[in-house]
This record gives sequence, structure tokens and C-alpha cells, in this order.
Amino acid sequence: MKISTGCDVEQVERFSKLLEKEYVCRRIFTETERAHISKSGHPAQTAAGIFCAKEAMSKALGCGLFGLLPQELGVEWDERGAPRPRLSGGAAERFGHLQLAISVSHTKETAFATCVAMEE
Repeated sequence: MKISTGCDVEQVERFSKLLEKEYVCRRIFTETERAHISKSGHPAQTAAGIFCAKEAMSKALGCGLFGLLPQELGVEWDERGAPRPRLSGGAAERFGHLQLAISVSHTKETAFATCVAMEE
């Protein structure tokens, strides 16, 4: 079994400004993610956490965001609210055979995510 990991940390303040630019949000976040951010009581923290998860996934996949679109690396939530990775488009074609797990956390100032990719 091959295991790869990736992590990312971001400043939340950066996402306060980013959320004001709808066209940027549409390029980075999926519709599901944008809805989750909107419903959140802390949109900048939530957006920063989701972005960290995308970066962590791309690093665990071994390619960074080069050659992938941010929307192809999605985050969804299970019935308990735990984040789950979802690959689509080119990311699913290239890496759909891998099992991914993510964890996301944030404070008022910083967000952090980690991803583990496993291949039999």
C-alpha cells in the first residue's frame, strides 16, 4: 500500500476579502461549498478551511494545483458534518482510484487541513 499526505495552512483574513469577489469564489469553490460557506456562521473561516482542504488534497495527490482546477477537488459533508473529499473532472479521471481522507480545522485567525491518499 502506498500512502501520501498533504497539508495546508492559510490566514483567515485573506478569505474575508476573497469572499467579496463572486467571480473568484465561483472559480475556486463548488456550488455545494459556496452554499456551505453562506450558511456558516463564520464564512471566512469556513472558506479558508475548504481552500486548505483543496490544497492538502492536491499535495497528497503529488501534483499541487498544477494541472487541476480547484473545483475538481471538492469538499462535501456527511450527516454528522464531517468533511469528505470529492474528486470530479480531470482529478477524478487521474486519481479516482485513490482513497482520500481529509481533516479540517480553524481558529479565528488561521485554517489548517490535512489529507491522506491511499493506494492499494
